[in-house]
Amino acid sequence: MQPRLTVRFLITSLILAVVIFAADVTFHSVAVPNLYKGYPQRPIAEMKALFPFLSLTYLVQITMFLWMYLRLYPQRGIGRAIWWGLWGGLFVVLPNMQFFVAVAGTTWTLLWAQVVEAIVLLIVAAVLFDLIYPRDAAQATARSASRYASGSQN
Repeated sequence: MQPRLTVRFLITSLILAVVIFAADVTFHSVAVPNLYKGYPQRPIAEMKALFPFLSLTYLVQITMFLWMYLRLYPQRGIGRAIWWGLWGGLFVVLPNMQFFVAVAGTTWTLLWAQVVEAIVLLIVAAVLFDLIYPRDAAQATARSASRYASGSQN
């Protein structure tokens, strides 16, 4: 039996991805609008035109992040959600560290702000997911994935 991404999982993770995306955009536009000052950027109109693509990256990345959380921590729990958000969030932001080396104008302050922001957003995503996604549904999804990985057809 192949692992199935249930409709419940997809709806839950996609809603959380939208919430996290909205929180991130709000954070950048309200709390730290000048965070990227001096950083090479596209014109505002061009960035706005690319927002659908940006939102798609959040939908895919956070859904995959939460799917991995279920696979790695089938027993779940708030502590595990925080731990996964911490080190999974760091993993998600590693490409920013690589861009830091290549992109002129990137400061250490901007880099560390991005690292902290990514970790916090993904801790919040994992904790919210842990609180609202039913444990029985998560365990069934994890069992299904485990049987597939072991080659069992039952």
